[in-house]
Amino acid sequence: TAMISNTAAKVASSVPFRVAIVGGGVSGCASARRLAQLAPSATITLYEIGRGPGGRASTRKTRSMPHIYINHGAPYADISTKLGRSLISSLGPSCTAPFQGVRGSIDSATGLFSPGHGSRESEGGNADKSDYITGASGEMSQIASSLIRDIPSIETKYKTMIRDLSRAPNGEWQLRDKSEKLIGSADWLIIAGSGVAHPRWSNTFGGEPPLVAAEKKCQDPKLREALDSIATQKVSPVLAVFFSFSGSTARRWLSLDYDVADVEGSSILSKVIIQGDKDSDNGADDAWCSVVLHSTEDFALQNTGVYGASSSAARVAGAASDASLENSLIEKMMLALKGIPGMPEICIKSDDSNDTSSIPSSHYDYGPALHRWGNAFPKGDALSEELSFLQSSRIAFCGDYVASSEQARFGSFESALLSGTSAGEKIAKYHQS
Repeated sequence: TAMISNTAAKVASSVPFRVAIVGGGVSGCASARRLAQLAPSATITLYEIGRGPGGRASTRKTRSMPHIYINHGAPYADISTKLGRSLISSLGPSCTAPFQGVRGSIDSATGLFSPGHGSRESEGGNADKSDYITGASGEMSQIASSLIRDIPSIETKYKTMIRDLSRAPNGEWQLRDKSEKLIGSADWLIIAGSGVAHPRWSNTFGGEPPLVAAEKKCQDPKLREALDSIATQKVSPVLAVFFSFSGSTARRWLSLDYDVADVEGSSILSKVIIQGDKDSDNGADDAWCSVVLHSTEDFALQNTGVYGASSSAARVAGAASDASLENSLIEKMMLALKGIPGMPEICIKSDDSNDTSSIPSSHYDYGPALHRWGNAFPKGDALSEELSFLQSSRIAFCGDYVASSEQARFGSFESALLSGTSAGEKIAKYHQS
């Protein structure tokens, strides 16, 4: 569908209305931005379980070393459609940067690197037509942040888990946290991410998915159809292990021939991502780098119930995580990395040994830490555009699991960006009419 012009914002309905967005990833932030542009009378509240915006395209930081960043989900975004390019361009040149890293694949048995496109982009068929971008200063989270920055009508509530959704007799949506406290109400819901709507919620947090439970109390055939469609979608879960170095260790990692490499022939690792400052001007010891390891889908499926002690699922939502198993998985993934010929030396603490004398306390600036991307990387059939906007329940769905009219690659950053923009636009258009 064609985008509504920004001029249309001037004729948007002046009747105030409230929108609650569940999920602060790229799609949630994109929907908030477009809605604020086109409907100045809308009061928008964005609820996000994480520390800040971005979702899978977020960035880990540490207060003790603020110059270090770790893009532990998406190291870059590939943009292939005209609308996607236009939306990114509208953020301004200070909000994004071209991703200039070397991509390709590495043979786990020989260590041989072959330059080329990442596996997911190649599956979409648009690898040669894409622009590759990252956020300002290399931080992916800056893209989501820039979508909602300095917009007064958008309120953000981070570190907030929506545990219950219900619809009051007057039609308004009510949102409650895990202590059953009412934390918000709205005329419209935007479900930015399938978490509260998908059966896998029950395995992680227990109980019925909040939107499924809400539909049973306030039945809507169209919403039921949308939920049934979402329930058929699968995901490719990924365990991520990440750590940072500085000084000579960082320089050894930064001297490798690649920045993002799909790992071929490993039953444990699927990807190695290297990020850092290769052009330090203040002396050699200022060099730093972060290394991110992504597991194979099979390895993640074999090791369920581990989310990472520092993850939002564990910290905010109370998802149970086995600490001893977490350490064991970190060790296995790092041993798999160490087994690839040509990799710089890394120190690994064995879970079976109390002897840590061989590991200098200064070896890692951060980590090793583990995070489970359990609801990322969807696969199957996208939720159709027809089912993504439901006037009957006043719900819009958006995210990388939703189809976009521009036919962006399913499961991509761009599909989240476009479907979020569309969700905000459709609600604004509804109120204009």
